[in-house]
Amino acid sequence: MTVTARAHQAALGLALVVAASLSGQGAQAPARGPSAATTPRLLVLFVVDQLRADYLDWYGSQWTQGFKRLTTEGALFPRAKYPYAITRTCAGHASIGTGVVPAKHGMIDNEWYDAAQHAFVACTLDRAASPVGFGGQPGAEHHSGAGLRVPTLADELLRQRASARVVSIALKARSAIGLGGRGGPRAMAVWEEDSGTWATSSAFTRTPWPEVDTFVRTHPSSAARGQTWERRLPPASYRNEDDGRGELAPGTFPHRLVPPAGGSFVTVWDMSPFSDAYLGEMAESLVERLKLGQQDGPDLLAIGFSALDFVGHSYGPRSHEVQDVLVRLDEVIGRLMSVLDRTVGRDRYVLALTSDHGVALLPEQAAAATGVAGGRLGVNTLGLAIDIALGSELGGRPFIEAITSSYVHFRPGVLDRIRANASAMRAVEAAAQSVPGVERVYWSWDLAASTPTVDPFLTGLRKSYVAGRSGDLAFLPLANWVVAGGGTQHGSMHPYDTEVPLLLFGAGVRPGRYTTAATPLDLAPTLATLGGIALPNVDGRVLREALTR
Repeated sequence: MTVTARAHQAALGLALVVAASLSGQGAQAPARGPSAATTPRLLVLFVVDQLRADYLDWYGSQWTQGFKRLTTEGALFPRAKYPYAITRTCAGHASIGTGVVPAKHGMIDNEWYDAAQHAFVACTLDRAASPVGFGGQPGAEHHSGAGLRVPTLADELLRQRASARVVSIALKARSAIGLGGRGGPRAMAVWEEDSGTWATSSAFTRTPWPEVDTFVRTHPSSAARGQTWERRLPPASYRNEDDGRGELAPGTFPHRLVPPAGGSFVTVWDMSPFSDAYLGEMAESLVERLKLGQQDGPDLLAIGFSALDFVGHSYGPRSHEVQDVLVRLDEVIGRLMSVLDRTVGRDRYVLALTSDHGVALLPEQAAAATGVAGGRLGVNTLGLAIDIALGSELGGRPFIEAITSSYVHFRPGVLDRIRANASAMRAVEAAAQSVPGVERVYWSWDLAASTPTVDPFLTGLRKSYVAGRSGDLAFLPLANWVVAGGGTQHGSMHPYDTEVPLLLFGAGVRPGRYTTAATPLDLAPTLATLGGIALPNVDGRVLREALTR
C-alpha cells in the first residue's frame, strides 16, 4: 500500500475541498429495575466495527467460540437496523452509547466541515483537552466527548451509581468516547493515536492510569512487527476467492506485518487481527486488575473492535481477510467471555454485541454478486457539475467551499441566492443527479423542517441532520455505488450499511432468535433497564421480548 489505512479511511470519510481550491419513541419511563440481588454486576458492550448483518449467514459456520456462544446461547436480532442516513463510525458508536439518533446527540459523522473555521474537524476534537499518553509516550491528539449533546449510558451510570466504574477501550478515539462518554474520575477511556501511542485525555484523567500504563509497557504492539498473518482455518474453509477483483491492498495470504517503504507499522498492525487480539488482552488485564463486576455494581466494560473495518475497507466483505478477522475475533471474544465467567460469574454479567454500520461490496464485485452493477461516485465530478450549473444561472464561479462524502457546502451567501432563485435550484438538482452514482439530493431546509413526510430517505436524513455541522445539499448514492476512489465504503441508507446483528447474552436475557424490529439504539435503554439505571428521552426501546423480567 502507498497510503496508511488510517489515512485511507480519512480520505474516504472526509471529503474534498473542491471549490475553494478548484424519532423517536419519546422518553423512556423509569422501568421497574431488577432487585439488587439480581442486578448484573457488570454490563458489557462490544461493538464490532463494520459487521454486516449477513456475515452471520455467510460466515457463521466458521465460528466455534465467542460468536458461536452468543448466537446459540443468547438472544439474537439478526437484522437490527439503523434509522438514520449517514452510517459512519462516530455516529454509530454515539447512537449505541446514548440510545438516540445523531440529530440529537450531535455526532453526525467521523468529521464535518466547520464553516467558521474553514476546515474539517474530527467529531471528538477538543483542543481544550490535553493528551495523556501511556507507556512513556506523551500523546499528541486532543479528544473528548464535548461534542456529545446528550449523556451516554456510561455517563448516567456514573451519575446514578456512586461506586460504578466505566472502562471503554478501542483503536479509535471516536469509538472509545462514543461508548465511554464524557469522562470523570471513575471513567477510563483508552484509544490508539495515529502514531501508535496509546492515550486518553484530561477529560478522563490528568495522569496515566497505572493499570493501563503497565499493560502498554509490557505489551508493545511493535512486538508484532515482522510476524505473519496466515489464515487460521484451512484455505478450503473460506468462501470466495483470495485476492478478488477490486481489492485495494494487493496480495494473497500470507501477509507479513512489515510496512511498505515510507509507510507506518501502525497502519499494517491496525489492519490485521493482531489489533483486535491486543484489545482483548488489554480488556482481560483490566477486568482482573480493576476487579470489574466484583462489587454490587454495575460497572460497564465497552470495547470497540476495529480491525474488521480497516480490513473491510481495503479488501471488501467477500474477502478471505474479512473472514479470517472474524474467525480470530471469535476466539478473542470466547477468551474474554471465559474470563468474565471466572471473575464475575456466568450469571452476574450481561453482554451486548452489535455494530456501528455495515459496508458495501467492492463495486468491481457487485454485479457478479448481486446482479446490480456498482461504481464509484466522484465528488470532484459532482462539485464541478454543480459549479458549472450555478455559473450559468448566477454568473461567476466558484460557488462551492467544500464537499464531504455526504454534503455539499456552499460559500457564504450562495445558499440564500439559490433559494431565492427557483431556476438555480432546479439547475443544481439536475446537475447533481446527472452525476453517475447519485440517486437523490435534498436541501438543508428540507432536512431542518418538521413537516410530515413519507419519504424514507428524507426521514433518515433528518435523523442525521444537525445545523452548523451538516452541509447545505445532501446527496445519496445509488445501491452498490461508493464515495471512494478505491476499496469500499459505508455511509448510505442501503440495507448493507444500515442492517447489523444485535446480540444479548447473560443475566436477565431470554435466549432465542427474534424477528421483531430492533435497532442498535435499543441497547442503551435495554442495558439501562437491566442495570437499574434511568435513561430518559431515548429513541431506542427496551427489548423486553428478549428479557426474563
